[in-house]
Amino acid sequence: MRGGAGMSARWMEASDFDKDRAETVGEVLRRWVTTRGLLKPSDRQRLWGAWQRLLGPEAAQTRLEGLKNHVATFTVNSSALLSELKNFRKQELLESLHREVKTYFVRDIKFRLEKRRRGL
Repeated sequence: MRGGAGMSARWMEASDFDKDRAETVGEVLRRWVTTRGLLKPSDRQRLWGAWQRLLGPEAAQTRLEGLKNHVATFTVNSSALLSELKNFRKQELLESLHREVKTYFVRDIKFRLEKRRRGL
């Protein structure tokens, strides 16, 4: 034991090293990152990935603007696509998102037309 009289802490010596319990720095970091959930995609990323799979090429005309209070808000750059999504496909997409995204419940989907700058 090192230190002053009455100290109960014991300093580790090189001879105390247990090779069977040793972990590499990489293993320690990997465990730490995993327990903190830092490698898992966010709900926003999962939702966007599912959205792209569901819409296919049309997803390129949309953008996930917000995800708040279980409502996903998308901007759409085409009024024709906006009308189709809002009036004909909203319920189907909502049900599909429920099946695809297990970690986040989307209660509603809102759409709005992307504002374009004048003169373009």
